[in-house]
Amino acid sequence: MDNQVKEKISSLMSQVSIGERFGISSQAVGKWLRKGSIPPRRILPLCQILNWQVTPHEIDPLAYPNPTDGLPKKDS
Repeated sequence: MDNQVKEKISSLMSQVSIGERFGISSQAVGKWLRKGSIPPRRILPLCQILNWQVTPHEIDPLAYPNPTDGLPKKDS
């Protein structure tokens, strides 16, 4: 995860709010962002919390190689 994505996440929601949503400390969220590594099981829920303004591909392009991977299906 690059610095732009980290900044985007931080601009959309505070570490405290993200932590509250997951039932973890804001320090744990800060550690994710400092390391640039969000636990795989947290990626999709985080994207959902952020209203898909950050995509799984942006967070982990190796696990989600296509830009639309992990995104919810759009209703036709």
